[in-house]
Amino acid sequence: MSELRDNLVRSKHILIIFTVLALIDISQIGFHLYQNNVLEGYENGAYTLELIELLDTVSVALGLLQTLCIVATVVFFIRWFRRAYGNLIRLKVDMEYDESKAVWGYFIPFINWVRPVKTMKEVYLKTQDTLKNYDSNLIVDDNTGFIVLWWVMYIINGIVGNYASKVLDKANTIETFIEANNAYIVADLVDLASITVAIIVIQKVTKLEISLKKVDKSVSVIDQIGMTPY
Repeated sequence: MSELRDNLVRSKHILIIFTVLALIDISQIGFHLYQNNVLEGYENGAYTLELIELLDTVSVALGLLQTLCIVATVVFFIRWFRRAYGNLIRLKVDMEYDESKAVWGYFIPFINWVRPVKTMKEVYLKTQDTLKNYDSNLIVDDNTGFIVLWWVMYIINGIVGNYASKVLDKANTIETFIEANNAYIVADLVDLASITVAIIVIQKVTKLEISLKKVDKSVSVIDQIGMTPY
């Protein structure tokens, strides 16, 4: 049994990034609610134009921070997934794709609608199958509904986010800016739900990887017992 490459650190990194992104989403929701209140009050003379402009600047800064965090999330998630998929290949498990094709499945148009959920299921199920080779009492959980939900939420998240962006692009009055903020509030709520399911997926796979790593080390030690040193 070949030595596995550690993936626990990468798992921790992506979970931290997801947590940061969730906190940004929550901040965005609170900010948009406050901004809506200010916009409504501005019409009644309760707030100044200077405050409106300041909030616009803050909105741009928060949006930029969120975008940077999303990019970081993609990078760290792909690093984690590639290691999880690649470890099974290193264990000589019969996988449908090589590491590169599994990763590019997230980026190639049309293919990226189906391959990510397919390869994630493969990681979840085949990691369990590998463990069962060393623990016959292991009960394989073949329920991958949470993986399907993860990918469906990801797709919905993208659709809702694009819709909110289009609403903002067309906004030119106080009413339409409030409408755009409401759309972004919904988008952030969907993103929070998507993050929650993604964290569940990562934690489930990571738990299996930890067990597999322990088995790999044990088998490596057993293989070395009785070997004649050079």
